[in-house]
Amino acid sequence: MKRNLLYSVASMLVISVPVIAQPIDPDPDGMSIYFDTEGTIYCLELDDWEPAAGAGPEITAYLLVTRPDTSFPFIGAWAAHIEIVTNSNTPPTGWRLAGNGMADYDGDPDDYVVGMGHGTFFTGDATVIAWVELSWSGWEGHAVATFILEGVEDLFTFPDNPGYAAEPGFPSPCQPLFGAWGEVAWINGGCQTVSDAKLTWGAVKSLY
Repeated sequence: MKRNLLYSVASMLVISVPVIAQPIDPDPDGMSIYFDTEGTIYCLELDDWEPAAGAGPEITAYLLVTRPDTSFPFIGAWAAHIEIVTNSNTPPTGWRLAGNGMADYDGDPDDYVVGMGHGTFFTGDATVIAWVELSWSGWEGHAVATFILEGVEDLFTFPDNPGYAAEPGFPSPCQPLFGAWGEVAWINGGCQTVSDAKLTWGAVKSLY
């Protein structure tokens, strides 16, 4: 588990958003879910809001590959099982795929076996391969979401782990952020279960 955690406070609309952030995963071929495109924010604590029309927040979550260990410049295919347990009024499936012409070839709404198209070019140490938008109606008053990332069951290429391939025949199994696949990101829940290092106050950071 990565121990260098930073506790900072961010502001989004009128909602106070304490954020648990850390430096980008130092290990090669990482895959996880984050709330920024740099791969540093995996946990948000949003304040409750006073129920009113239009008062609920909107959050974008990103599936990233970090520090790719390959000489190829792009991802030609990837696979992962993704679940979201949430009270968001946006359906918790339907991740949008990065890359021109990329398509999901698995019929299960939580399993993604993605390929074809022109691939997704690496953008340095963190590359967005998919994203999803969650929103909460103004009448709910409290946002909750837990993101689960695992391998696609019985997939021959990656039988245990999520992973990517730069081109057919060159699979790269990925490693998770916290040492075991399962819960990898949270909104209002789970943060302290992975952050047993001493927390310090950081600078104010804007998410958007």
